[in-house]
Amino acid sequence: MPNNDKEQLDTDFFEEKKDKNKYPVVGMVVALVIALFLTLFDTNVFSKSKTPVEAYRVYLKGESIGLINSETELYAYINEKQQDIKEKYHVDNVYIPNDINVVKDITYDENIMSIPEIYNVINKKTPFTIKGYLVTIDKTNAEEYSNDSNVSDDDDDKEESKIVKINILDTDIYYEAAKKVLLSFVTEEEYNNYDNDTQSPIVDTGEIIENLYIDAYTTFKEAYIPVNEKIYTTEEDLTEYLLFGDNGEMSTYTVKDGDTLESVAENNKMNVNELLIANSSLGSANALLYTGQKLTVGVLDPVFSTVEEIHKVEDQTIAYKTEYIYDNSKMVGYQQLQTKGSNGITRVTQKIKSINGEISTALISNSEVIRPVVNEVIIKGGKKPVIVSAGNWGWPTNIPYIISSNWGWRWGRMHYGVDISGTGYGSPIYAAKPGIVTVVSYHPNFGNYVEINHQNGYYTRYLHMASLSRYVKVGDRVVMGQTIGDMGNSGNSQGTHLHFEIWPGKPYSGGITSINPLLFY
Repeated sequence: MPNNDKEQLDTDFFEEKKDKNKYPVVGMVVALVIALFLTLFDTNVFSKSKTPVEAYRVYLKGESIGLINSETELYAYINEKQQDIKEKYHVDNVYIPNDINVVKDITYDENIMSIPEIYNVINKKTPFTIKGYLVTIDKTNAEEYSNDSNVSDDDDDKEESKIVKINILDTDIYYEAAKKVLLSFVTEEEYNNYDNDTQSPIVDTGEIIENLYIDAYTTFKEAYIPVNEKIYTTEEDLTEYLLFGDNGEMSTYTVKDGDTLESVAENNKMNVNELLIANSSLGSANALLYTGQKLTVGVLDPVFSTVEEIHKVEDQTIAYKTEYIYDNSKMVGYQQLQTKGSNGITRVTQKIKSINGEISTALISNSEVIRPVVNEVIIKGGKKPVIVSAGNWGWPTNIPYIISSNWGWRWGRMHYGVDISGTGYGSPIYAAKPGIVTVVSYHPNFGNYVEINHQNGYYTRYLHMASLSRYVKVGDRVVMGQTIGDMGNSGNSQGTHLHFEIWPGKPYSGGITSINPLLFY
């Protein structure tokens, strides 16, 4: 076969081969193009914006709520629009909410929101903030005031929070309010003399403040405070809160004709001291009220404890007792004064700690007889010799002593007796009159206690003893002055003392209430 014929044959062969492979190759090309298109589409090359844009993504609690062009413009717009907040709190700037986070983002998304649009979304969902301070008052290690036994059997103790947080605009507000709280418990003169170390020394009698402090650990942290939270802007408002806490019963009382400090306090379940604390402008218990005067009344619930430690020296009057000597040679009805009685004077040195105006602990560190007591002796006819008059009430502790808390309203609850301190842990407790022991027991509030029925309509109770009485048992008949227990600190008690009560009938029965024991002496 000629060469040219062979070449023609080869050419035909390859053309035929080429025609056979043409369609698969085209298919492969089309598939590659489609795959490339899908890849480019997925990477936004074919999106509406082919050029990346720098924007800011706004998150609310971690969830994106939109894109904006300028973070700075958003802040400026918030500050411009929130004029009401500026006027309310007297501030120059309002800030973005704490749960809003703005992050720079590179995006191909052209759905950028306007500043007013994103502002409206934020304004509906979360509160804006202002710059201030978060005050944390930690009372974890504080000596807290205890209401001891001024509760009845069915009262439950309430656990209060040890950590309190307060929002303020300026630290000076807190310092001034805290000072006003201190001045509710001491006079301004006493505070200044203590603060400036200019207290007059004790010569014979008198007292000095050895320590005055707030028993809490307080810290300040600059913060952006949400405007839907309570923010204290004045020292007056903060002082009120620091004294009364969250107590909703606080109110204003308008003085009427005939009102006295005692009657106003009693009618509002307060004692006079609490009324003076709540109204420091009154000055002292000798303050005179006038018709129309406005007084703050309510149950005090201080946010922190104000502690005052005092060194005090005073002369205490020791009342004489009357003794009767019976002369059987004389007719009944005969009476002659043998020795005229005279009160004694004992100079007592005391260490007293008060928490929020109430004595917490009181110790007698020294006592000196300045003038001895002389008991009155009267000779009477017709009966056996030498006996102390049964008409008297015997004092239930050793002498001298300190009344650390009086009978009456205290922190919104009735204090049914008097607290007697100063004679020391384990010192004797005496029966106030003859009678029969009706209770020797323990109670979570009362501690170890004894109750006596005096069979004349009166009952006495002796609370917070060191232990269950080892001296008497139920059914025992006791005489006045007989030891019935040891002074202690059991139950719901703050410091060693005796809580002493007198009741005109069985305690906590028939709606009766106790009587102020000091009226019997």
